Amino acid sequence: MSSNVKRSFKILFPLCAFVLFALPLRSSAQIENANQLVFVITPDWNSTTGLMYLFNRTGDGWLQYNIPWKVVVGDSGLAWGIGLHKIPAGERMKTEGDRRSPAGIFELGDFFGYDSLPPPGIRFPYQQATKALHCVDDTGSVFYNSLISENEVKRDSAGRLPWRSSEVMKMDSNYYKLGIVVRHNPRSIPGKGSCIFLHVTGSDSSTTSGCTAMREENLLFLMQWLDPDDHPLLVQLPASAFREYLLEWNLPLLLKN
Repeated sequence: MSSNVKRSFKILFPLCAFVLFALPLRSSAQIENANQLVFVITPDWNSTTGLMYLFNRTGDGWLQYNIPWKVVVGDSGLAWGIGLHKIPAGERMKTEGDRRSPAGIFELGDFFGYDSLPPPGIRFPYQQATKALHCVDDTGSVFYNSLISENEVKRDSAGRLPWRSSEVMKMDSNYYKLGIVVRHNPRSIPGKGSCIFLHVTGSDSSTTSGCTAMREENLLFLMQWLDPDDHPLLVQLPASAFREYLLEWNLPLLLKN
């Protein structure tokens, strides 16, 4: 963790270091085994910005760990994704290319970054993002919604890779300098959305095509905080859905400061 991040949290952490009690009126199978929550809430379904809150579970309830920081989401907002939650009937669902970030409850996958070695303190599996590493968004490929190296697959007789479109994970920008895989659409159903990450935002805080992005120092802090033994989950919702599912999912209350 950088010294700048350490200094900022020495000042800010005491402002929010108190216990928030989750409301125990109804149980939630989705988050009952999680001891860490990464919570993103946006003002509405079409908003392109939101706030990220971190929570630790204690014996008394959920402890808010941070002053929430700003994130950006898809430039068309949010739509229900496929994760651990029950999919609401009749609601807008995320589809490939809709430029919406997924709403719901999701597990987190491997971490990645441009450096060959992970940053200090990382406990999740880490993969280097190279020019050979692709995330496949071709709905007709058997590798759809997968991270795979072009060096590990067989090309056809014309030298073509077994997909028509993909994201090269080593970009000219710093967007994927650090990142976390979000396990959205884990069965890789064609057309339901692919290649969803938490990653670094651009210098202009521009929106994404469906991921959730934040400042590099905040993402580094998040990666060092997350512990796979605590079964962390990402909960990402607009404010209206948060209010609707607060009790049913046994969610923590949110404090801005």
